[in-house]
Amino acid sequence: MALAVISFWALTALGQNAVPAASASQTAKSSSPTTLPAWLPFPIPPRLYQYWRKYGPWDTKQQGFKYRDYTLFNFGSTGAAAGLDANALLALAQATNPNQTDLRRLDEAELETHFGPNSDALDELRVMAEQDSHLIRIAADFTDLDNKSAWPREDIGITEARWDEYRSLFQKLSLQEGIVRTEDFPGAIFFVAVAKGMCTGGSSAGYVYSTQELSPTSDTPTETLDKEPRNIPGQYYAYVFKQLKPNWYVFYEMDW
Repeated sequence: MALAVISFWALTALGQNAVPAASASQTAKSSSPTTLPAWLPFPIPPRLYQYWRKYGPWDTKQQGFKYRDYTLFNFGSTGAAAGLDANALLALAQATNPNQTDLRRLDEAELETHFGPNSDALDELRVMAEQDSHLIRIAADFTDLDNKSAWPREDIGITEARWDEYRSLFQKLSLQEGIVRTEDFPGAIFFVAVAKGMCTGGSSAGYVYSTQELSPTSDTPTETLDKEPRNIPGQYYAYVFKQLKPNWYVFYEMDW
């Protein structure tokens, strides 16, 4: 998969408290965050948060966790270009570390309860995603192709009308961050309902479609997730799955 590359122009723009400007159509269609979350330790430009957010355009590790170091390097580079010092960047990173409150928040999503009534719409979205398998990321405000992930760009990989179909289903199903494919679980399609954090870490939950068995599994996913060992060298993320029916799972995830 192609990695996003932060250009010198983008870094210069960030130094002026901005981010690369999207095209008029991208801006008009975007439903990305325009206000800052309360958990941030201090205000940053909203557009900067939009790019840094968990599952955002600069969260490169969403493509595979082996890109974590690359993601953190870009976080530091773009943060420095935006005028943030090392202490400020560390404070932002620490604020994204998941905690007990985040786990309770994931449970409150009631994903298992909502799966049955929404299963037909989720399957419709799954079929669309399989037809558009060259897109590894489909959000309301950006896309990643299997060979292009820099954003903004003119080639979104689908027509605007098709993108609007996705947005409509995202809204209907309350999928905060749309669709994600990751090298960590080949062939699986993640439907992200809840996400908190930035590219440095955070937590998320949603549904997964996979014809291959996923693991680890648990009947009490968030309790199991809280027992996962953390802060062990080389281990920075954990997933737990619960199967809902053949090929469909609910997932809970934390990274730090």
